[in-house]
Amino acid sequence: MDRSVLIIDDDKWIAMSTSMVLEAEGFEVHSALGGAEGIEMAGRIRPSVILLDIMMPGMDGWETLERLKADAATADLPVIVFTAREHSRGRAKSRELGAVEYFPKPFRPEALIHTIRGHMAAGQESTAPEPVPTGQ
Repeated sequence: MDRSVLIIDDDKWIAMSTSMVLEAEGFEVHSALGGAEGIEMAGRIRPSVILLDIMMPGMDGWETLERLKADAATADLPVIVFTAREHSRGRAKSRELGAVEYFPKPFRPEALIHTIRGHMAAGQESTAPEPVPTGQ
């Protein structure tokens, strides 16, 4: 199973600390410090999961998410909105725009790892080939 994670966050310290937590669990981690860079990287590396911050200068996370989902090359990638902004309106908007999860910062490492693994496993199941009928 591919275990790559792309973190799109303008805060290099959050990206670095999150990377360290995930790398310690065996994930291959890539980081982008903004939406435009994140979109380019997502198309190039096709990570298993994207962690996307919302509050970023220039292209914010909502626009980044819309662009990821509008591009055929990245539309199927699971995006977890990873933000310090905790409210129900944000949760609803993230689902509406195609995110698979809304995960608040600061985070508990074990909860984030569990969430990422769950979406990686779900992605593997949805792309698994259909079983071949045995002709009974």
